[in-house]
Amino acid sequence: MSSAAGPVGRARELDGVDAFSRAAAASGGTLLVTGPTGIGKTLLLDSAIESGTRSGGVVLTASGAEFEADVGFSTVSQLLYPLRGQMGTLSEDHSDGLSLALGYGSKGNCGSGSVSEAAIELLAKARVGSPVMLAVDDLQWVDHASATMLKDIADAASTIGIGFIGACRTDTDTQFDVSAFPRLELSPLEPADAALLVTSCFPELAPLAVQRVVAEAEGYPLALVELASALSESVDTDGALPPTLPLTQRLQDLFTSRVKALPDSTRRALLLRALASGHPSGLGAELGVPKELSVAERARLITARDSQGSASFRHPLIRATVVHCSTSAERRRAHAELAGLFAHHPERCAWHLAQAADQPDAAIATLLEAAATAALRRGDAAGAVASALRSAELSPDTAERCRRLARAAYIKADVSGCLRDASDLLTAARQSASGTDGSLQNTVAAAYVLLNEGDVDTAHALLGTALASADQSDGASRETLVSALHTLMLAAFFGGRPELWRSFEQGLSLLHDEAPPALACMANTFPDPVRTGHVALDQVDPLLESIANEEDPAQIVFVAEAVFYLDRLEACRNALWRVVHNGREGGAIASSIYAVLMLSFADYASGSWDTAQQLANEGVQLCDKHGYRMLAWPGRLAQALLAAARGDFSVTTEIARSMTNWSTSRGGRTVQLYAHHARELAALGCGDFEEAYRLVTAISPPGVLPPYVAHALWVPMDLVEAAVHVGRHAEARAHVRALKEADVAALSPRLTLLVAGSEAMAAADPDNAIELYEQALALPGGERWPFERARIQAAYGQRLRRLQRILTSRDHLHAAATTFDDLGARPWRSRALRELEATGLNKGRTTTGRDALTPREEEVAALAATGLSNKQIAARLLVSPRTVAAHLRHIFPKLGVSSRAALRDSLGAPALQEHRDDVR
Repeated sequence: MSSAAGPVGRARELDGVDAFSRAAAASGGTLLVTGPTGIGKTLLLDSAIESGTRSGGVVLTASGAEFEADVGFSTVSQLLYPLRGQMGTLSEDHSDGLSLALGYGSKGNCGSGSVSEAAIELLAKARVGSPVMLAVDDLQWVDHASATMLKDIADAASTIGIGFIGACRTDTDTQFDVSAFPRLELSPLEPADAALLVTSCFPELAPLAVQRVVAEAEGYPLALVELASALSESVDTDGALPPTLPLTQRLQDLFTSRVKALPDSTRRALLLRALASGHPSGLGAELGVPKELSVAERARLITARDSQGSASFRHPLIRATVVHCSTSAERRRAHAELAGLFAHHPERCAWHLAQAADQPDAAIATLLEAAATAALRRGDAAGAVASALRSAELSPDTAERCRRLARAAYIKADVSGCLRDASDLLTAARQSASGTDGSLQNTVAAAYVLLNEGDVDTAHALLGTALASADQSDGASRETLVSALHTLMLAAFFGGRPELWRSFEQGLSLLHDEAPPALACMANTFPDPVRTGHVALDQVDPLLESIANEEDPAQIVFVAEAVFYLDRLEACRNALWRVVHNGREGGAIASSIYAVLMLSFADYASGSWDTAQQLANEGVQLCDKHGYRMLAWPGRLAQALLAAARGDFSVTTEIARSMTNWSTSRGGRTVQLYAHHARELAALGCGDFEEAYRLVTAISPPGVLPPYVAHALWVPMDLVEAAVHVGRHAEARAHVRALKEADVAALSPRLTLLVAGSEAMAAADPDNAIELYEQALALPGGERWPFERARIQAAYGQRLRRLQRILTSRDHLHAAATTFDDLGARPWRSRALRELEATGLNKGRTTTGRDALTPREEEVAALAATGLSNKQIAARLLVSPRTVAAHLRHIFPKLGVSSRAALRDSLGAPALQEHRDDVR
């Protein structure tokens, strides 16, 4: 099989066939391509035919046909028909005998020996003018007379200089002696090649469906393409797959007649095996006795491995055909029998019981709900949804059916990434309730959907009310309470208002001090880490150890969230990557989005900015694709911070504007803080310290670490640096005091570095400042945060220059500029180089003209040159008109101009065009 781009997974075999074709064109030869049904033999035969045609030779083709197996010389007649006009060149006996055998004449002797001699003579004569290649497909079905004659021709191929290539199945009896010739035996495709074949032919197929097809087809190209074709029209949008994959008519025709010809007892034994695919070893004897297996083995449907009943299907499609040839009643009986055999495997037992059930059954529904929980723990989101939905279907109690539908909705929203389907399931749950009160599970699912659609206040109100009225008599499970509290925590976090956290703190009491470790830790580290984060420090290491081998994506993400503001994401990296890979393969999509975004922030902090950018982009694209509007904002924050640090200010401005517009209308204060953070970092980079101070103090006022504003831990050094540059030294020192009184440095090594850097920047006494800077830069592991460390080094170099310690100043400024250059932090590098130049280094460097402008000044100049007023520029850059005027006062002398009109000539056409396009 081949994809739109060409053959997949057969490069080595194709090279072999091509080499044979070239050699055969020169001196003849024989090659047989062999393998089971659907392995891709015809692809290689077609390649040989194409090669022969391309070389200008004569290519004769034929194919055996099962329904013509009793018609003598039928295959040879196809093969030699193009040469019938040359039969007159043969001797009379050969011409008459061959014509009679092929059905063109009525006289002569067509004994096999003489006919073979005639055919060989005819081919030898045809070879005189050009190379000759014979290509015969389906040799297993050629008639007896043709088989004998073709063997003679193949034996003589090298002698007369012709090429003979044939394809033959190894799982079907044949009259052609395959063992007498060189063979190219085809094996199934490797899993990666199999997946590539499916995705190239069916790019719209979900990753989980591709995985299922690859597993079922076992590397057989025909099965891969045909199963994918049938599945592409029947699979649900969320990747929930049917227990048995559908068959196309082509696949059914391959094995149906052979399966239907089996005795009933043999078909029953095969059906058990087919429905127990992937069963543990040692179950063979229970699935069929040797006598029954021998019948199927003689029919070439299975391969028996021992005398105890262990066997395997010879082709994956045989398994599917056995299932499709059975009745629904036969399948239910088989599933019931398998449930007994799998009693030691609760999940498999539950699924077989569910498939055997033809009416609601409370006990089976309970078993399936437990199976859904187990599937979630190992990261099988689609399996969990399928179990939960079947559990709801089999629930005779209306309230239980409603609750289980709601749970399926929550899994779809929180794990699978299917918000739309989750909403549909919630509607079904409400309709199913028929007047009964909605369960807490239903409320959790509804709130989660609303939160991710961006309705923070409604989600919070729903959960707060439900938890306030909940007590033990409601029968809410501990798992449901944990889900409710986690969702309420996210609503309070994005709402960003202290009063929203009261409902969460009250709800925690419902767990009676028995909250799971991750939630207990998160309750201390997520809402207000400045005041309660220290309490959780002893909980962190055991939590991080717990995810080393964790398979549940949701649990891994839960732990990573718990340690996020304590800067422990690096310790979660391997586990988070497992979640990402699971999501990319069609598993837990929502968990994967969380993991992708947290890894992006980890890479931003560690200086791997290219990877951070790729992950942030991937996370935002996934949010847009699956409708996670709320979760997209942390991803856009990562994009905005990277753009600010790199000097892509128009990107930062646009993202910040969208954050401000959204949060203003929806009450999402945390998203407003995201906008402030991105814009103040951009302002710091371009030296607009007054603007940076205004923005950063909107997050954390000087000297204050506000309660329930975890984001204040991201910007302490930004505030101190901006305050020092605008002469607000008292405010800078007040903030350092607040950081030290709260012992923020103890929360993480990164915060230790930021507090040390802030204290050095704010120090009034020069000698004390130098000592503090040296201590900050000597902190062990500080290089793990290169951007922050380089900022401290640049500030130290600037302080040293002002103290006239020029040589030492240059060392630190040069080191900082090098780090900024490595990171791609262009504005910060420019600032460091200007400070370096101020030490007297590179005095010959031009200090006027466009190169002298800071990135922000260049942006303001370009916008002014397009004709925008100060007020319009201020609105576009989210600064004040006074700030724009101040920038222009610095810009004019640097460019040597005295009017806005002269800016156009000074900046040049390319810069102006870029900003004109942006303005439009």
